[in-house]
Amino acid sequence: MLKTFKHLIVIFFLLSFFPNKAISKENFCLDKEGFIYPIFEEIKCNSESEELITKSEFLYLIELGDNLRFAKLEDLRKNPEIQKKVKQENLIETDVSKKKELTSAEKRKLALQQKKIARLAKELEKKEKLKIAKEKRLLDQKKKRAELKQQSEARKKEADRKKQERIAKKRKEQQDRKLKADLKKREAEERKQKLISENKKKLEEKKIAKAQNKTQSKNTISQSEKRNIEKSINENLKIIYVNNSIVNHNLFPKINGDIEFVEKTNINKDYLDKLIEFNNNILVLIPRDFETSSVKTSENRMVSKIVIGIDQVPNPEINRIEAELRRAEQDYLIAERNFQRGTNAATNYNPYGGWSSVINQWAGLAEQAQAGKARKNARQRLERWSAKLSSTPMYLETERLGSYNYDVLVMKSEKISSYDILRYNEGNFYKKNLKINETKNFNVAYGLNPQDKNYKKLVAKYSTEEQVATWSNEKLQDLSTNLLKTKIQKDGDFEKLDSKKIAYRFLGQEVKESSFWSNLFNFGSKKKNEQTASLSSKSSFESKDDRFKSVVVVKTSSGMGSGFFVSKDEIITNYHVVEGAMSISIIDKNRKKSSAVIIKKDLKRDLALLKTNMSGVPVKFHSGSLKQGEMVEALGHPKGRKFSLTKGWISAIRKENSTYSISSLPDVLFIQTDAAINPGNSGGPLFFEDKVVGVNTQGLHKDKSEGMNFAVHFSEVKKFLTEK
Repeated sequence: MLKTFKHLIVIFFLLSFFPNKAISKENFCLDKEGFIYPIFEEIKCNSESEELITKSEFLYLIELGDNLRFAKLEDLRKNPEIQKKVKQENLIETDVSKKKELTSAEKRKLALQQKKIARLAKELEKKEKLKIAKEKRLLDQKKKRAELKQQSEARKKEADRKKQERIAKKRKEQQDRKLKADLKKREAEERKQKLISENKKKLEEKKIAKAQNKTQSKNTISQSEKRNIEKSINENLKIIYVNNSIVNHNLFPKINGDIEFVEKTNINKDYLDKLIEFNNNILVLIPRDFETSSVKTSENRMVSKIVIGIDQVPNPEINRIEAELRRAEQDYLIAERNFQRGTNAATNYNPYGGWSSVINQWAGLAEQAQAGKARKNARQRLERWSAKLSSTPMYLETERLGSYNYDVLVMKSEKISSYDILRYNEGNFYKKNLKINETKNFNVAYGLNPQDKNYKKLVAKYSTEEQVATWSNEKLQDLSTNLLKTKIQKDGDFEKLDSKKIAYRFLGQEVKESSFWSNLFNFGSKKKNEQTASLSSKSSFESKDDRFKSVVVVKTSSGMGSGFFVSKDEIITNYHVVEGAMSISIIDKNRKKSSAVIIKKDLKRDLALLKTNMSGVPVKFHSGSLKQGEMVEALGHPKGRKFSLTKGWISAIRKENSTYSISSLPDVLFIQTDAAINPGNSGGPLFFEDKVVGVNTQGLHKDKSEGMNFAVHFSEVKKFLTEK
């Protein structure tokens, strides 16, 4: 009705706007937007965007929304039932408008007609909804069929793609198999060619070996000689052990057993001659050196827990105590009630009740006593739990843990005792080297935190550097003579010596020069010349400076430095080169290696004196004065470049403090020079001509400038060597 009212207002407006125009009473115009207006004489409906509607259609459409009118018009014109309904409604409205008053029967009839019309309208509306739902369902089915078709096509495309991939993969696998087969074929051909070349090489080597066997030297041991030596070791063997005083001699294994064993401090030429005069089966065992080494084989990063704070958490014991307290309270209340009941029974005495009253009183007294005891126990239990609750903390302190890392190094430590063996059997001398070793693996932990929850267990589990050093300086396990014989037989072959003189030299004995006649006729000169030539050709690239015979490499687990002989078996170097070293190794110009120990040190001068089992050429120290501007030479191993020489000039002679000096005033005399001194030169000699004037050091100035280097003055070195 509201919509009708609005449209009537619009029509009234049009009538007022066009007062002189005639309006059609039966026809109206409906545009596509749903607006309805009457037709004037001079105005007609636009055939393209508007529809001409009748009065009945107008009355039907005016009640609908604007957006539905155009569509409902088509339904109205196509559906005769809706047209019939609209006509009936219009007739009824027309009849009602014609008659001003209706009878009661007419009114009832009119009401029935209106109800019928309303019912028909509902049925039509219902049919329309069903139709719309059907159309929607058909549209959904169509859409679903389209989606299913699209999915089917997509699956088909995916199947085609996978098929193509399988085909491509199969093709690639076939190609790979073919390539592998070709590769195997080529490798087989290469192996064949290699085998042919190796066979040719072996034939050539056999030919060369045959030729060498024909011209082999006298010191070559035949198989029969080798069998005789092995046999003689097990029969009637006499072992001479030279107990000479060398570095770490106390760490050599003790040898004991049933074989004839003689221990001697030293063996000279005369003693050896007597031995071979009365014995035909002798073995001289000469300790030479004791070495220790520790090599890192692996490094692992481990994770552990450390306490980083304290947290408070509710004490779970409180809940249990409170439950027990509630239970004790209940028991006490029950005991109290029982006690009161027994008290009442005991006091409820009737003097006129006879024996029954007396018996009831006695029963009451017994119940009172039992209940009193139970009440007492219940009260004690209640008090005990109350006291426990008051003494139990509500919260407990727990440690808050965090993770941290520590490193575990797996170190392989080895102790080696090396020997020289001189063997005499059936008139011939033989020599060889023997090494007896022990190895042990250590797991050394670094970075353990004392706050670690498992600190004690970890400390007990892992080793320390001190334990490694302790084991390295422990004596090797004792050795039986039987085990010694087994090691001698397995540890390489013996080398035959040409003469007794060579055996003497092997023992370290001086040998007289050859006689006048041998010199006159040059006996053996050819062999000597050949050896000299071969040696010179071999070492032609090496320095021929004789001063390097006194210089050595000082090597430790932490690095390397330089040193030089000040006596036959004593070496001087900087203390910072060997500081904290578990083991010290010495290497000379001929690549011979030996161990060493610190026998003297001076932190003020940064000097250390080492004792070694190696023999070297001692240096000569300068004894005069030094002048500014004189040329000096530094010998050493800068940055690992072994046996290097650098030249420079004496810049000044002044007192300075070493790295270890605690004095506020300079108290050590140094030579300042522009000769290049780099890491690795530390401990090496500074020469003025053929005399040593100082010990090169890298431990003076850490912020050293280029061209300003230092060496400990020879006067300080002499004081260090002579002071006790």
